[in-house]
Amino acid sequence: MTTRRELLQTSAAITLLGAMAQPRRGAAAAGPPIRVGCSITQTGPYSAPAVFELQGYQLAAAELNKAGGVLGRPIEIVAYDDQGNPSTAVQLYQKLIHSDRVDLLVSPYEADLVLAVAPLVTRARMVMPSLGANIEPYQGKYPYLIQAITQTPRYMVPVIDLAASRGYKTVALLVQNTQFPQELAKGIADEATAKGMSVVFREAYAPTTTDFSALVLKAAERKPDVIIGATYLADAMGIVHAAKAENVQAKMFAFSIGPVEPEFGKGLGPAAEGIFGTTLYFPSLKTAGNEAFVADFTAKFGRAPDYHAAVAYASLKVLAGAVQRVGSLDQDKILRALLQTQTDTVVGRFALSPTGMQTGYTSYVLQWQKGKQELVWPREQATAPVELPHPAW
Repeated sequence: MTTRRELLQTSAAITLLGAMAQPRRGAAAAGPPIRVGCSITQTGPYSAPAVFELQGYQLAAAELNKAGGVLGRPIEIVAYDDQGNPSTAVQLYQKLIHSDRVDLLVSPYEADLVLAVAPLVTRARMVMPSLGANIEPYQGKYPYLIQAITQTPRYMVPVIDLAASRGYKTVALLVQNTQFPQELAKGIADEATAKGMSVVFREAYAPTTTDFSALVLKAAERKPDVIIGATYLADAMGIVHAAKAENVQAKMFAFSIGPVEPEFGKGLGPAAEGIFGTTLYFPSLKTAGNEAFVADFTAKFGRAPDYHAAVAYASLKVLAGAVQRVGSLDQDKILRALLQTQTDTVVGRFALSPTGMQTGYTSYVLQWQKGKQELVWPREQATAPVELPHPAW
């Protein structure tokens, strides 16, 4: 068991050579590195998407540095493992700010961790492009946080759009009882109501739940057209396992987070077939620089990027661009530059409200078909047609 002392002494610090947001091509970075700090869940239940996030930061730094550095200085990523624990994340950001004295901050993974470190970041008056999707931290309470990911209420809007387009009328909601899924469920319910659909079942469960049989049977009693899980990876897989074991039928099954991850298909095998997920990015998108990003990420890490990698990559690129424009590491100047930034990234159009809420990014629907993910909605971005209704188990 790794002790807290060992955890704080063990840095996953990665020094990567080079690049500017608007670089002098071929110029070598010089001077002391600009140190960019974060904690990332490298071990624990949320590590699968979080490691993608870390790899997005790593690739962005490598590309920035390859072109000559930010302000002519190399970027150094200093990353620690918070193990998915909010109190550990707080201690690690205290270390990054007060002991390591990093120059810039980027975000941990997952809304609970972002909210846990937000007061500390605010007191330190350090800007942090944040990958917490819940909207509350970006409404003025934490002015040094800027949202670098799609807002939670928008995550599953296209899932509801797709269901409504097929004439589906009723929804069952299964909701993990943590911050992101709870806010997501509210957004799902609001969008369903706006589309003339009814939420006929809604129940929350503890994040430690492993047996979902009773829950899916209760949902099935209401005979919903659509079963939606406001989930992460492990619980999304658990719900699908239980639905198959209990032969629960619905016309459509959709989940947040889980189906985006390669582990979803590997762990479920044929049971993943036909399951929908919501994603904020897909490798086939014709967004700015995406073709090169996918090629470089795959070459570096041996797998295609998911949306966690893409939003992290874009957030560091946008932050570097702001630093380059203001010509210094002055946090207030960087914040003002970020709030004025509108730019195209691999994720889409980056734009912020005056309080730092993301207003540009959107979301998409993917489906597991023949053992792989396909982008299926909206139609204009689709790599394959939608397959509905869900086949019998």
